[in-house]
Amino acid sequence: MFVIENPSANRSYTSFVLLFSMLLCAIAAAYGAYALRGLHADGAFHLLSLATGEKFLFWETPRNASYALHQWATILAMKLGIDDLVVLARIHGLTMLMTPIVFVALSYFVLPKEYKHLFIFPVFYYLAGVMAGAFSAIGEAQLAGSYFWLLFFTILFFRTGLFTNLLVFALALPIFVIHETFVLMAPFLALAGLYRLFRSKSTGDRLYFAALTALLIAVTVVVLSFILVPKSEYYESRSLSYFSTITSLAFIRSYGYYNPPAILGLIAGFILLVGVYATRRGMVKVQRILWVVIALAALLIALSPLISERALSAKLQFDARSYGPILIPPLVLLMAVVSLRAAQTKAYIESGFVAGVVLALALGQVGWNVAATNEWRHYIASFRGLLDDHRGLLSHEQALAELSPESGRQLVNMSWGWTYPTMSVLLAEQGKVQTIIANPDAGEDAWEPFDPKTLSDELLNSHRLDFSAYLSALAEQQARSPESADPIKPRPE
Repeated sequence: MFVIENPSANRSYTSFVLLFSMLLCAIAAAYGAYALRGLHADGAFHLLSLATGEKFLFWETPRNASYALHQWATILAMKLGIDDLVVLARIHGLTMLMTPIVFVALSYFVLPKEYKHLFIFPVFYYLAGVMAGAFSAIGEAQLAGSYFWLLFFTILFFRTGLFTNLLVFALALPIFVIHETFVLMAPFLALAGLYRLFRSKSTGDRLYFAALTALLIAVTVVVLSFILVPKSEYYESRSLSYFSTITSLAFIRSYGYYNPPAILGLIAGFILLVGVYATRRGMVKVQRILWVVIALAALLIALSPLISERALSAKLQFDARSYGPILIPPLVLLMAVVSLRAAQTKAYIESGFVAGVVLALALGQVGWNVAATNEWRHYIASFRGLLDDHRGLLSHEQALAELSPESGRQLVNMSWGWTYPTMSVLLAEQGKVQTIIANPDAGEDAWEPFDPKTLSDELLNSHRLDFSAYLSALAEQQARSPESADPIKPRPE
């Protein structure tokens, strides 16, 4: 029997910790958006495409719903006349970073009062899973996993009626094309529909939940088809690499770097599971030891980017963007076990021990996130410094040569392989492009959004961009050295 009491004050305290943890994450997300972290990796390409194309970018069919949820605010801002690329970058980044948080928060309000303790599962999903890859805002899988919790709790607990029935059906439709990792989550939604079907007492409800369950089974089949029968070799290699990166644990340690938030999430999960046994046995000393362990781990993780450059890899965070959904099957199964021993597990979830572990986890993850964002701001400052000090096309090698060794390593660590020209355009002062930093030479077959030596008509015709200074300097470079187009030296002050 559990030895921890469960008074109403303790319940409200636990709920407060869970909601407070999400508030901390929201504040960290807002800071990340302000610092332009939404430009990392594919985020820069997506924003430039939105700014020049003036329409939604639907790059891969299995993620169209995620793209729409990521991009709607930026499209709306442009329609309202906002042309400043930095402002648009912040809007785009805030939308990407905040949408998963909003979905997780909404799942709390879907839960009936007597089941509010189940909110710990989506909160843990976010803190341990999403935060393991949240540095890279362009995480469609993270959004998909957060949407799962909202839809899962809605299906389990909503009261049937014409309006609510139609609403739940409408909420289910986007998951056909929200992300391929939904192949792991859709079966649990179908089981939730089946559960409601078996518990239905009226013929109308039975018919409705039979139809909803069939729809959710269809989602599983369609999403699976995206993986098994890809439309292109490009998509096949990418979709499989997402799962292999996670299952091989390469997102935790690779390239000589570590992913501290992923490690902290695993430590917290282990402590919460061990805490069940310690609490049932009344091992107060063990509980205190576990508290000390998670507190020290959280503190170390939060400070790790300041202690070692090996504790901050944007690449590993990007590789972990599909990690969160993989946590959902075991979390749902664990929740099913919780329901079998409802009174005892509810008391444990609402205990001060669990609240303390969750709070430590949240503080550690947010601390690392803020420290990493500060490093990103230094990277943006270095990048802008190079753009301000030069004219024309600047080779990647020369850009590194003009930075200190530490700044050079930071530039490489924070950058994505093909994003240098895109970032050069997006970070140009008031859209007036005077310098473009070239990508590293990755071979003839390497993909890049545009050729900085020729530019595309879409870029040149955009009213948000002015390439006159850049094109003039580029012409001078090509006149001096037509083949190499060596970058010109900085203008003297």
